[in-house]
Amino acid sequence: METAQTVAAWIADNWSNDLTLAEWWQRLADAGYAFPTWPAGLGGMNASAAQARQISSAITAAGVIGAPIGNGPSMGGPTVLAHGTPEQQQRFVGPLARGREAWAQLFSEPGAGSDLASLATSAVRDGDEFVINGQKVWNSFADMSDWGMLLARTDPDVPKHKGITYMMIDMNQPGVEVRPLVQMNGYPEFCEVFFTDARVPVANVIGNIGEGWNVAKTTLAFERAGAGGSRAAGAINIGAGSKAGNLHQPVGELLAKAKQEANDPTMRTEVLLSSRTLIKMARQLGCTTDPVLRDRLMRYYANSQVYSWTGQRGRDNAKSGRPGPEVSTLKLQIAQLAHESRDLSMAMLGAEATLMGDATFEGGRIQRAALASPVPSLGGGTNEIQRNIIGEQTLGLPREPSNDNVIPFRELRRS
Repeated sequence: METAQTVAAWIADNWSNDLTLAEWWQRLADAGYAFPTWPAGLGGMNASAAQARQISSAITAAGVIGAPIGNGPSMGGPTVLAHGTPEQQQRFVGPLARGREAWAQLFSEPGAGSDLASLATSAVRDGDEFVINGQKVWNSFADMSDWGMLLARTDPDVPKHKGITYMMIDMNQPGVEVRPLVQMNGYPEFCEVFFTDARVPVANVIGNIGEGWNVAKTTLAFERAGAGGSRAAGAINIGAGSKAGNLHQPVGELLAKAKQEANDPTMRTEVLLSSRTLIKMARQLGCTTDPVLRDRLMRYYANSQVYSWTGQRGRDNAKSGRPGPEVSTLKLQIAQLAHESRDLSMAMLGAEATLMGDATFEGGRIQRAALASPVPSLGGGTNEIQRNIIGEQTLGLPREPSNDNVIPFRELRRS
């Protein structure tokens, strides 16, 4: 069993400020410390969730750069490990664990968000390839991604859930156009993606053709849980993939730059603030004598702890590759915490909450978090969708009457 002391000793022997980021991530993956619960040879060591926590804590304590982060490690890697062939796992998960490639999730469409199975992006078979046409939207960091986890319709003559195929698409090809979308907090985190006769080899289909909905449910479960992979989260995380421009930079320089940015409140983007941050804020603004505010802060702290413990249970279950029913509960919890964080912080700021800019409290960090607070209640499925999932899949309640599971997709009425 890997102990914190073992990992600390390994870091002392292997970390050097002169290493490039690619070299460091290669060492981390080869040692199995990048994503400890993943298989040996693919960035992990088949570790238990408890072992993974020890490794993560040791890397964090050492203050070095942690494993790659993003949609690939959190959602895509666990999905390919659960449904992909050994060849696909070597091709896609290996480079992902070493940070050589970054992935985007290409699921939602302008007419298929909460009702994702209504997606219309088409994939038409042409020999050993599929020809892709359509549009995706709300794709986080698609402009920085090398590969996309794509859901496309391969058969419109069967009910909507049955004609979908899950495939990996090369984002660096003609026929793939990515346009960043600027959010109300000023950051272009999301993108829209247009496909015009783009191509995907049949060999890149994850699972079986026409059975992509079942594969997608695995990705969505990891997205809702935020539990995929049990990565070794170092004190600082750096953007992965070829487009981020970091792979050939010395880790010492990247670490110094990242620490400087982490200490600059104007550089932070969050969807909610920690209970510690809110309590510190209350003290700085002289709000701690307000009994109502103290009660709200106490409740926020308690709810944050419950969320943390539930998340730990979710990560333990994720080790098996099958997140448990708590994942949708987690999604609701973090959405509620984000709203509570927004309301508490805005109440404490008072009139200053209406201002933005570096000269405001914490350099505008609090206001930016408030503007980003709707994200958890929308991304990965709305709160209403999560409640449906909990009711139907966890509590066993009957589904609402519907015939869209028997009517061919081509015959469905769509907006």
